[in-house]
Amino acid sequence: MIDSVSGEQLQTLIDHLRSMIADMEEYLKNARNQSTVSCAILERILGLLDQVSVPLEGFHKMTKTLRMLGISTKIESSRMGETGLGFLTLAQDVEKLSQLVSEKSSNILSHRQMLFQMITDNLRFVRNSERLQDEQLGSVLISTSGNIEELVSVNSRCSSFGSLIAAVSGEVSVNISEVVSSMQMHDMTRQQFEHVIEALERLSGKFPPSTGPAPDRENFRRLIVEAGDVCELQSAQVRFAASELSGAVKSIVDNLRDVADKQMQMASESHATTGSADSAGGSFMDAISRGMDIVTGVLAACTQSDRETSVTLAKVAVTMQKVSGFVTDIEDIGTEIDLIALNSQIKAAQTGTDGAALGVLAEAIKRLSDEAIRQTEQLSHALTQINESTEQLFHEATLETEQLGAQISVMELETSGILRSLGDMNNKLINTLATLGQSVGHLSDDIERATRAIDVHERVEQMASEVMTNLDRIVAAAREFEPASSEFKDNLRHMEERYTMQSERHIHEAIARKRAGGAAAISVVPVKEVAADDSEFGDNVDLF
Repeated sequence: MIDSVSGEQLQTLIDHLRSMIADMEEYLKNARNQSTVSCAILERILGLLDQVSVPLEGFHKMTKTLRMLGISTKIESSRMGETGLGFLTLAQDVEKLSQLVSEKSSNILSHRQMLFQMITDNLRFVRNSERLQDEQLGSVLISTSGNIEELVSVNSRCSSFGSLIAAVSGEVSVNISEVVSSMQMHDMTRQQFEHVIEALERLSGKFPPSTGPAPDRENFRRLIVEAGDVCELQSAQVRFAASELSGAVKSIVDNLRDVADKQMQMASESHATTGSADSAGGSFMDAISRGMDIVTGVLAACTQSDRETSVTLAKVAVTMQKVSGFVTDIEDIGTEIDLIALNSQIKAAQTGTDGAALGVLAEAIKRLSDEAIRQTEQLSHALTQINESTEQLFHEATLETEQLGAQISVMELETSGILRSLGDMNNKLINTLATLGQSVGHLSDDIERATRAIDVHERVEQMASEVMTNLDRIVAAAREFEPASSEFKDNLRHMEERYTMQSERHIHEAIARKRAGGAAAISVVPVKEVAADDSEFGDNVDLF
């Protein structure tokens, strides 16, 4: 489990993640710079489109003026009769030109409105997209950076977690050792009880059968004294053995439960150390994956916004080509108006004083021709600036979009690899923690069931209490016949020689001191029994 969230693999992922975050921030910065430049140029184009409106309004007035001049020329031509027939043709030409100017200017106006709306919509789309993207990235990048730092913290914690596990494992080993040591008490208690039984059977064998001859008084006295001494000693041995067994069993229960508690603690520490769950119960590795997915999605959206801008600029370029054609047509119309004005002036001069009115009309057409040329130049200048800005922006945006698109593709590929590694690590961690939790749960349940069913010490204590009660009654009855003697140690030396455990000797010596007038307190000392292969105890020693 520690290997899953620490070590070289995790450190490499952390370095890659930090590098990816830096690359993404740089990418976003470049995309925003490009977007700012593009928006500025688009806004400049909108301003130029506003300027286009001025000459277009002039063309609208020019159309009305041409129509009025055509009508006036027709009227004057009719008044002059045959002399003014040439002016009728000029009037018809003027009327046709007015229609052409109206048509071309209307086309330019409609395309201008279309361009204005197209660019306005694109600017609105880009700015709304940027606002939403910035809102998303602001929180996601902070959250992702925080999760990466959590990953660093996990790496650091897991590096020191091994020592904690070693310490807990050492404590568990001590618990298990104490359990094993305590389980040996079962065999030692059995041996002590066997020695008690042996001593009582030996004592019982010394009493004559009820149907046989009674022993003499001296032998009977000695037998009564020995019975009191033996039963007193065996009562003490039973009491000590039962107490030791009870303590050993309780130690087994306590140590086993302590093992379960330590395992639960270690599992809990494992969850806390790996940071496998956040406040919402989700994996922080999942949070990193989600955050990186959102970031790459936002960056891809930035690229899409750039593509949308490029598409808009391409449409603007195509539309501007059409508009340029219309402007060329208007320039040609201006030239034709100039020719009509010249012809009008010539014909007016030829008619003499009768063509004075037509001369005035010819002068008006000439002024209109000059105005048309001026308006056309103004319109052409504005459209030329729009063309230049559009071509520059389209070229830069296309190149930048291709570069950023290639960059985001690389980042998406690298991010996919990092997220896949994180996913594998996360799945391994989750599976390991789940297995650990199940194992610890099963162990705790098994220990709880096992310890709950352990009552051997209680049953032994109950039986030992009954045995001690009967032995104490025998001792009391024996002391009524014969008081306790000081010959305890000599009389029961055969019993001392058969002991296989140091604790039995301590009890024996304590009773002997009591009979000799010394202190009779039996101190319970840690039992360190002699090895089974010591010849002092023979082959009858059966240790656990």
